[in-house]
Amino acid sequence: MSRSRGRTVAVAVVLSSVVAAALGLSSCTPTPADLSDDVPSATAEATADATARADASGSPQETSPAPTAPTPAAAAKDGGFAVLDTDEVTGEPIRYSPCRPIRYVTHLAGAPAVVDGLVADAVGQIARATGLDFVDEGTTDERPSPDREATVTQDGDDRYGDDVWAPVLIAWTDDRTIPDLDGDTVGLAGSQAFTDNEGHSAYVSGDLMLDGPDLTDILEEPNGDAQVRAVIAHELGHLVGLDHVDDPTQLMFAESNPDVVEPAAGDLAGLKLMGAGPCVESLATP
Repeated sequence: MSRSRGRTVAVAVVLSSVVAAALGLSSCTPTPADLSDDVPSATAEATADATARADASGSPQETSPAPTAPTPAAAAKDGGFAVLDTDEVTGEPIRYSPCRPIRYVTHLAGAPAVVDGLVADAVGQIARATGLDFVDEGTTDERPSPDREATVTQDGDDRYGDDVWAPVLIAWTDDRTIPDLDGDTVGLAGSQAFTDNEGHSAYVSGDLMLDGPDLTDILEEPNGDAQVRAVIAHELGHLVGLDHVDDPTQLMFAESNPDVVEPAAGDLAGLKLMGAGPCVESLATP
């Protein structure tokens, strides 16, 4: 069966000091039926006023502007990929800062035995395509939540050390814990953006939630391992800032295809762009 997938809603929050903010989530669903790209998440609905997307055109246009080269966000529309969020000041895509590693932890309770390797494979795939440094910090007992915050200290919890930002959480869970995984949805992903006092924006943390029971069933299908790895890679694409595209030959197409289990040319171009963001020093040293 085909699998339709939702997209990430990233939240940009202006901070003069470190404060917590809810993470936006996207969905990935396995179903032969069509599914709108605009599948909302529980967190996105709860923070609708804070998640308005920045206009990709950046600052207002003048009456007679001089010819300029298109921004990466605008060029992406014709390049086989699409970006989720753009910086209101620069018009550039919001991305993770390449100056700091993307730390991640995995919550494996209820996951089938093979998934640890599939997560590592998918993360490696996205790391190679973006050039971003993903650092595996092992497993965690942190429970997934649609209201997870971007900062390390949550209700006195300092399990992740000195970094002010929480690591990305990759969690195997179910629809009882994450209601947006109800029905055909098998994955949710989202990243939190931070804007410093100088107006530089970058993602700082995120979540990737996977429906363990549904993905266990997919593993039993022909080419099941590759299909599940593709679901994880698709959601990681959302995590680093890619949106859905209309081209069914791309991994970031909303509906998955059992024959499309690797990033295609458009995906790779988008992932390369998402790894080429500016170095935001204020995030590297909070």
